Amino acid sequence: MTAFEELVTANGAALWTATQGAGPPVVLCHGGPGIYDYLEPVAAMIDDLATVYRYDQRGCGRSEDRGPFDIAAFLADLDALRVHWRHEAWTVVGHSWGATLALLYAVRYPERTERLVYISGTGIDPAWHNDYRRAREAKLQPAARDRLRRLEEERTVATGAELDRINAARATLFEATEYYDATRFEQLPRYDRFPVNYDLNAALNAEMNGLEDSGALPAQMARIAAPTLVLDGEADPRPRWARAQVAELIPNARHLTIEGAGHDPWVEQPEATARALRRFLGDTA
Repeated sequence: MTAFEELVTANGAALWTATQGAGPPVVLCHGGPGIYDYLEPVAAMIDDLATVYRYDQRGCGRSEDRGPFDIAAFLADLDALRVHWRHEAWTVVGHSWGATLALLYAVRYPERTERLVYISGTGIDPAWHNDYRRAREAKLQPAARDRLRRLEEERTVATGAELDRINAARATLFEATEYYDATRFEQLPRYDRFPVNYDLNAALNAEMNGLEDSGALPAQMARIAAPTLVLDGEADPRPRWARAQVAELIPNARHLTIEGAGHDPWVEQPEATARALRRFLGDTA
């Protein structure tokens, strides 16, 4: 189904948006932070069941590069889009960093969150960082692992364009670890149409790390009433236990892991991903 694209001014920033389908409202939140929307294949899986909205977050892709770059602004942007499209409440779906954004939206705006879908998130326990790092490096070939270590050393002193180059090289190495079948790497989609906003990435990640360290999130998540689907792929290097914990903390949540898939389950297992999403939307409509 063809999407209608428009720039929407939300919370003081012009945001690129795309709308497709018909039915109850569903918004998709892309990952990063600092990249852009790549969730059109996910929208196509459900646009006969729902009106599906996608957007580039502020400072990303086709949206305006305007601060502030903090979690409060990103949550306010998302809710301003809801107001623009005149919905009392909607289903919020997020992938990776977008899963975190969707989760925090449900915490901040529970009455406006009809349902929550948390895809391939990192969880909220700070221990996920070390487990992710170890799993990611274990999936690299020895030569790539050595190159990563050199890049990490260079990154401690680099600034400006050189730091951007190092970050881009690291991202390319990490991308190969995201999938179940690494031999398919060259056939899989690239997310390189627009530059990465590394300053935004650093600011939001630092703020999220502080939230994790604060220990405040578990009690807040326990108050989420929205039916929730926690969805992931078995080969995602981000630890599965951290997503299982999210599902345990939210009272009305279920956790489903898709076999033969990595961080982007709809890429390697589209039928299983579509079935999970459609069943969840149908069960809770």
